[in-house]
Amino acid sequence: MSDFGELIEFDIAVYRAVLVEPLCTVDALARRLASTSDEIDKSVARLGEMGLIRFDGPDRLTAISPMLAEATVLGAEDLELAARRAAVEQRRDAIRQLIPDWNTALSERVNDGVVDVISDPTAMANILMHYADSCSEELLSIAPGRMAATRIDGRTRVANVYSSRRGIKTRAIYQYVALRDRATRSYLNELAQNGARVRLTPSVPGRGLVVDREVALLPIPTEEPGGQRLAVVRERNVIAWVVATFEQLWAEASPLDEVMHKEHDDETELDQTRAAILRLMAEGEKDEAISRRLSISVRTCRRHIADYMLQVGASSRFQAGVIAARAGHTDAPSQS
Repeated sequence: MSDFGELIEFDIAVYRAVLVEPLCTVDALARRLASTSDEIDKSVARLGEMGLIRFDGPDRLTAISPMLAEATVLGAEDLELAARRAAVEQRRDAIRQLIPDWNTALSERVNDGVVDVISDPTAMANILMHYADSCSEELLSIAPGRMAATRIDGRTRVANVYSSRRGIKTRAIYQYVALRDRATRSYLNELAQNGARVRLTPSVPGRGLVVDREVALLPIPTEEPGGQRLAVVRERNVIAWVVATFEQLWAEASPLDEVMHKEHDDETELDQTRAAILRLMAEGEKDEAISRRLSISVRTCRRHIADYMLQVGASSRFQAGVIAARAGHTDAPSQS
């Protein structure tokens, strides 16, 4: 088959003309359709690739039944696709038969202490997939900001989507800023379509996963740029605190479907961002910490603060924070 994937309107007109006048010539078709022989030749080539038309003799055209064309042209491809699907399923079964052995061996290695810190990227991926597979009831996920397209298909996506497809009760909290990125927005919709419940909030304290309320997977930043380690926490009191923090964020967050169906203009997004900045500023956070929490640049953060100070006539950040708190400007706009 060639790259011809569909028929254009002119191709359909050519096919219908050949049906009306069997064994017509290209020149006759050109006159009938007020077209050129070159255009007819291109259309005949597309129809021929799909088995819908053929030459009888050097210049006579015959239309072929669409049912016969489908069986003739696509029959071999259908057989090939079926064989490929069977081969994929066979390989999948061969790979999955080793999952119990892997999980057993990994469980013996990782359950020695209440907290394990892992720095090797491959080991982190293995741990994440281990708990995604062993999760039996509930997966809680928190993720700040938007995700780069290369990371959308990485460990977090695999774990979340894999768990939600298995029917695991999955809840995920993201920031509003995630919806500004097309790849992240598509990923969140995919999660929701697979049964996960997704909510959005102006800011989150960091990234993390909680598996069956028994294990918390918490990334730990390192001094190296872009470096990261993974803390695997099994201490019940720490997990209880992480779950309580998640539930508080969840209660204050907005459901994805409500946000997606509501038209958010730039001014509303700006209000949400500024309210979050003012709230964190009133809590004493520095510009760098605020920008990390909200996934915005430090310059953008400082511009919002300067604009607000000018707006309310504050002479210092402290005074602006007090004014914002008293005036209720640290509250995010209602999503209702």
